[in-house]
Amino acid sequence: MDLRLSPDDFREASATIAGCIHRTPVFSSRSLSRRTGLSVYLKAENLQKTGSFKPRGAFNKVRHLRRAEARRGIITASAGNMGQAVAYVAACEQIPGVVVMPERANPGKVAAVREYGAEAIQHGALWDDAFAHSQRLAIERGLVYVHPFKDRYVLAGQGTLALEVLEDLPDLAAIVIPIGGGGLIAGMAMAIRLDKPAVRIIGVEPAGSANMYTSRRLGCCTDLDAVTTIADGLATKKTDPEIFEIINEMVDELVTVSDEEMLQAIRYLLERAKLLAEPAGAATIAALLTGKVALPAGAPTVAVVSGGNFDVAGKLQLGYEPLS
Repeated sequence: MDLRLSPDDFREASATIAGCIHRTPVFSSRSLSRRTGLSVYLKAENLQKTGSFKPRGAFNKVRHLRRAEARRGIITASAGNMGQAVAYVAACEQIPGVVVMPERANPGKVAAVREYGAEAIQHGALWDDAFAHSQRLAIERGLVYVHPFKDRYVLAGQGTLALEVLEDLPDLAAIVIPIGGGGLIAGMAMAIRLDKPAVRIIGVEPAGSANMYTSRRLGCCTDLDAVTTIADGLATKKTDPEIFEIINEMVDELVTVSDEEMLQAIRYLLERAKLLAEPAGAATIAALLTGKVALPAGAPTVAVVSGGNFDVAGKLQLGYEPLS
């Protein structure tokens, strides 16, 4: 599958999903700017429909299906956010939706999938286990698979986030993006390189799930033996070779953040920006707060707050048990 995209792919995706999603705001952050010496802005995708960026790709994928395909129903594997997006899109398009999630998935995310009207099936310890089960179910039930990242339409949809940032901040110098399976950063990186190739792109992974970081350091696509992180949305063991190739070519720098650093970033966003982020969404803020992103003083820099589906009811003290 050729995952490389053209400017027309991103423009078409923007037109396809127009009216289906929010154009989320870009906030300046005086507090983060003072702390970092940069000119920091927050792209608040935690305010997107379903609480994350994922509906961008899901809508673009489903709206490119033939009607006969869509009527069969759609399925995905997800730690939660792609699942909510697929469930929401299925409800909007009035087609069946199935989501396979890890057994220890965030209960709020599982409940949201079911509230949107999709079938939620819990299987395995991590996303990788849920993914294998979902592929079997897709064949057994004749469902169309909506891959969270290895799909041209999904990548183009996620890349529309970059188009919005570039329109809002034409003098952008750098952007910080979280990495799970890699769909968000791969889609955004391709869109940015086609329009503003000089923008510096920094990817952030949890230290306990740093498959892209490890692959780049070793010089080859590498899977992890184990994953331990509170960032369920970024917890993956396997590295997709084609996504890694795009990231390795187009992303300038990869950094990692600890669980405690993500928790501190969640607190910081709540207190200073009045934004609720989940650990995956706060990873970029953690990288900035800890000085792991080195940029020229005053550089206009965007941190993507990718999701806000935080288990408030169960985690009021911001204390997470890591996935492992």
